[in-house]
Amino acid sequence: MKELEIGPKTAFTRFPAEVVLERDYYFLFEEDGAFKLISRTCPHAGYTVELEDGDLVCPLHGWTFESYTGRCHNVPGARLDMYAVVERDGVLIAQLTYPTR
Repeated sequence: MKELEIGPKTAFTRFPAEVVLERDYYFLFEEDGAFKLISRTCPHAGYTVELEDGDLVCPLHGWTFESYTGRCHNVPGARLDMYAVVERDGVLIAQLTYPTR
């Protein structure tokens, strides 16, 4: 498992927050005190997904994804990769292993 520091928990006051780790783009979400990281790379063509009206949207072909699960509305079984985030001493750490589904 590869762990990467996202930053201090106090630095994130609005969610989703845009995060860049090793040149890859993610959205950081918080729900009931738990954090998760969702990839902004569309599984279809690799384009960068944007946040529009509460949904995650790929502007290339219009695929839309649920913001908290990464599940695709257009194609059953397609989804954005999601990763666990842990907090250690007030710092958020991404656990980049195999994506969670």
